Amino acid sequence: MRLDDLDGRLFASTSEVADIIGSDPRTVRRMIAHGSIPARRNGSRHIVSVSWLREFVGAPGTVPAQATSDLEELADRVADRLMARLGHLLAALATADAFTAGPDATGPAVMLDALPKDRSRDQRNSAA
Repeated sequence: MRLDDLDGRLFASTSEVADIIGSDPRTVRRMIAHGSIPARRNGSRHIVSVSWLREFVGAPGTVPAQATSDLEELADRVADRLMARLGHLLAALATADAFTAGPDATGPAVMLDALPKDRSRDQRNSAA
């Protein structure tokens, strides 16, 4: 479906919106629930204004300011959660027994010692 197919209509269904923006209808419904796509309820269905859809599609690569701010907010939230989880992981690794155990341990520190050494580097150092 193309946007021109909606000429003369005021509203489009979620499946029509999904076809036009190249997405899945479930994604469109999630975006409506999140508030990224303004929609009205028509019984058990949502309908989206064709004028908003024309603005959204507009020129290739353009997104309305509201949708852009929502995406930036989502990206910030994801980055915050990722950094928090990374911090927890690093803290757990710093206190793990495998890194503080003695030479008889079988943790990652011992496994690093078992890796083959770079002999070419040793030969260069002995030749100098």
